[in-house]
This record gives sequence, C-alpha cells and structure tokens, in this order.
Amino acid sequence: MRVIGITAAALITAASSVALADNNAADKKPDPVMEATKTMATGEAERCLGITRIREMKVLDNRNILFYTRPDQVYLNTLDRACGGLTRFKAVTYKTSLHELCNVDIITVIDDVGGSFMRGASCGLGEFYPISAEDADTLYKASRE
Repeated sequence: MRVIGITAAALITAASSVALADNNAADKKPDPVMEATKTMATGEAERCLGITRIREMKVLDNRNILFYTRPDQVYLNTLDRACGGLTRFKAVTYKTSLHELCNVDIITVIDDVGGSFMRGASCGLGEFYPISAEDADTLYKASRE
C-alpha cells in the first residue's frame, strides 16, 4: 500500500514537471518585438543605462519596455520572460545599489489595490537596444491597438 502512495506521488510530480516544462516552452516562443529589435537596433546592445539619463519608461506589453534617455535616445528592453501583471496601466519600480539600471536588475510591478499600493510580480530586465525615435513611436502605437 505504501508503494502505491509513493508511485502516485511520483506520477503527480512527473505530470507537474511536464506541465511546467510546457509553460516554460510557451515562454520561450519567439517574441515578435524582440525579433523586430534585431533589425531596428541602431547600435550595439548596452548592458546598463545610467539612472540619471533615464527620463521616461513606457511599457509596451508584458515583455517590452521603452526607455527614453537624455540626450534624446530611446532603448528597447525585452525581458527574458513575460512578466505577470506588467501592463501599460501599471507603475514599475526598481532598486539598484549602483547608479545604473542593468540587464541583471529586477523590476517590480506596483499594483493599486483600493487606493494603497502593493508590490506585484518581479521580473529581470534584458539588454538595452538603441532604436530610433520613429521605430519607438511605431512600436508604441502598435502596442495600443
């Protein structure tokens, strides 16, 4: 009887692992914005942006954020995975011990819960790809459709 219990637990664990692997595979599907980034990039990707350079962030969707910096540059950051709760309607915060925001840093979604704020999902940033202001506008408009 004990062997049956262990076997059932092993089957449940194996089924959970398969489901988790399927979810991770779904996260790894090619991202059309990331694919477009490769052709839009106007230079080499940067690992970090100086915090004092960042003047605005615009969330496109749950994987892509535009960073507008001084002097009039735009960077597209595509997260490694979809970030639960990250939408254009939510605020985002980050914490870093340096004066830079880097591809190893974590952003956190801020949820408005009845007038008070709560930390939501935390997600890792990707590299910062420089893109033209025109391409940024095109991506921003497409994300609003």
